[in-house]
Amino acid sequence: MRIRMLAVTALLATALTACSGGQEPDSKPSTKPTPTASKLSALAPAWQPKLDAAAEGAVATCQTPSSDACAEVLTDIMIVVNELEGEIEAPGRGPYRESTKQIAKMQAATDKYVDEGCQGDPAADDPDSDCWGISSITVGAATLGMTLMTDDLAQPK
Repeated sequence: MRIRMLAVTALLATALTACSGGQEPDSKPSTKPTPTASKLSALAPAWQPKLDAAAEGAVATCQTPSSDACAEVLTDIMIVVNELEGEIEAPGRGPYRESTKQIAKMQAATDKYVDEGCQGDPAADDPDSDCWGISSITVGAATLGMTLMTDDLAQPK
């Protein structure tokens, strides 16, 4: 069980590294033309279902933030969020300001969850614990879906 806890923590840390720019740039410059923002498709139709699927049952599962099940669902959500962030940062895509702010809130909550050692710590289940900031992730997935729609509508046509 201790190994599984470390693996989930490592997965959360890996997800955070990917979203914080820890990826190395390609050694060759891209020769593909950069699409204009108007040629890129809206993100909400493709990503809302992915966010919903990752976050399904997350609020109920994370009523005990210390549980391995909660850590797993948080990891699942953040994997999707990090992949979405890569799409938002695609060359030629217009700004997704509100979505980017929501992603930053979710990443900060993930950092706090890992830094506080919430997984496996019975004190994390205390309602006064800092570990309850995970609602920024569990509920944040639905909020992110809404901000995606708003940002999609604000894109240049």
